[in-house]
Amino acid sequence: MNTATVPLPPSPLTLEEVAEHFAHWRQQKRPGERIPESLWRAAIALAERDGLSRVARRLRLKRGDLKRHRQRLSADQDHGEPAATFVELTPAPMTLPRFAPASLELIRPDGLRLRIEPGDGINAQAVLDRFLGLGG
Repeated sequence: MNTATVPLPPSPLTLEEVAEHFAHWRQQKRPGERIPESLWRAAIALAERDGLSRVARRLRLKRGDLKRHRQRLSADQDHGEPAATFVELTPAPMTLPRFAPASLELIRPDGLRLRIEPGDGINAQAVLDRFLGLGG
């Protein structure tokens, strides 16, 4: 089990202010309702600053519950946001305009060069795919 914690930024709220938020939530909650994540985060930030036992006692939380939520939050932060999903982009077919007098020169990392001059009947996409090793 990973018991290391990731430091949270200091809570801008005082222990008394967070205790008032907990008291208000307890007055309004329905039976069986779980403590909101925002209150857990505030309590954990205070525990980092003021100590686990003191915060748990003042907020009327079980010390073990507060510690477990702190470890879960730390583990969530260790894993960070999920990596960006890979998105494959399919390039649009490349065609050279027939009126273009320019040529196209490509150089692969291995030094192989390809120069495409405008001309009749050239399939630039097929040539490019072959050059890049994408075609058969």
